[in-house]
Amino acid sequence: MALLGRHAAIHRFGTDQFTGNVLFAVFFVLSIGLYCGFQSVIEDVFNRLSTLFRRREVMAIAETPTGEKVSVTTTDVSEIQEQCSEPIPETACVAENKGESKVAIPMNENRPFEVLEIVDDMRHIRFPDGEEAYVGMELSDDEILIEKSYNDSRDYDAELEEAYNVYLDSMTDEERYDYEHGVTRIQKKREYDEDVGFFSSVCIQDVHKNPDGTTLIEETEQEVYVTPDGSVYYLEDMGPICNFYEKYKDSIETHEEIISRKQQCDEAFNELKRHEELYNLEQVSFICAYITHTMEQFMESHELDKLHNNAKIWTVNPLAQFDAVQLRSNHLSKEDLKHLGYNVGKFLKLKGENIALFIKNVFAESFGTVQVGTIIAKLADRNPGKDRIPLLSAKEMNYLFEHYKRYKTINIDIIPKRLAEEEVKAKLEAAKKKNRK
Repeated sequence: MALLGRHAAIHRFGTDQFTGNVLFAVFFVLSIGLYCGFQSVIEDVFNRLSTLFRRREVMAIAETPTGEKVSVTTTDVSEIQEQCSEPIPETACVAENKGESKVAIPMNENRPFEVLEIVDDMRHIRFPDGEEAYVGMELSDDEILIEKSYNDSRDYDAELEEAYNVYLDSMTDEERYDYEHGVTRIQKKREYDEDVGFFSSVCIQDVHKNPDGTTLIEETEQEVYVTPDGSVYYLEDMGPICNFYEKYKDSIETHEEIISRKQQCDEAFNELKRHEELYNLEQVSFICAYITHTMEQFMESHELDKLHNNAKIWTVNPLAQFDAVQLRSNHLSKEDLKHLGYNVGKFLKLKGENIALFIKNVFAESFGTVQVGTIIAKLADRNPGKDRIPLLSAKEMNYLFEHYKRYKTINIDIIPKRLAEEEVKAKLEAAKKKNRK
């Protein structure tokens, strides 16, 4: 194609030799590119054309009456039939591709079984009794019949019974018992609810000082048992422990009993703790109610809230840092403020020093220049006729607390009544004792 283009360019169109050579090179390169690009397409077209004109071949395998195997490659089934002494029936299976399926050969007087198909090196056959089998191509008819006769003569039930007896004879006594009684044993990994300790080893050192100034250290590995709490027991100590357990194990509490008793103790402790928390909440509620009843007419509401918060903190931490509060007026004396701190502090069973520190920090404007020792010394001072906040003892505060728990109110008037009742009760007890004498 490149040469034709060069020739036409020079002789037909009158170009010079150089231009013709350039055109030849261009056509040559384009031709190579087109061929490389369409090579697979061209080869595919030629392969399809050759397939259309190729004669179909058939691979057939047959046997002659003498047992000779015949393998024929041909394009016509009739040619296969000519090579066999007996024609192949129309139902015979003929393969169109080499190495695949096969010709089915019927049973006759010279062949005691029917060949259904031949797959690779195996024949699929059927005997007159309807039994089918796969046999190798290398086996002769006699070998196949001998094998079938042997299989037919075998007593499979007897063989199975014999194998069963051999299996029973190989069992141990325990395995036989489990088998006869339907017992199944499985290995189960032990699970521990609590930590159980472990075995380990420690190095025991025996140090010897030699006369020449050197040191000899003898190290011995010693097996030990480490309990969950870190206690270490040497193996020589385990013997007496085990002997003690064997001797008193009937009277020693079991692990379950110890756990049960611990749970009971924990439940009792938690119940006591709940009661204590409830009591503390009632205490805080009572103290805040008492402070409100006593101080609400002398303080603004936000300052009263600060005083409540200081009292709540005081119930859990007597030495905490408290916020100072402001009074509305100077209607309360220092004795009144000390009485308030004294009444609440004694109810909380606090010492005089803790009460004095609380008063000095909370009422800093009134006690800023007063020493703590002075406050402690004058906590219980009274000013009859002028005190606006009465000084109450721990017993009198408890009277108010019992009344509050029942009625949720603060009533100072119940104190004299309760004191009178206590006085009458004390006199009756004294009279009873006098009469006994």
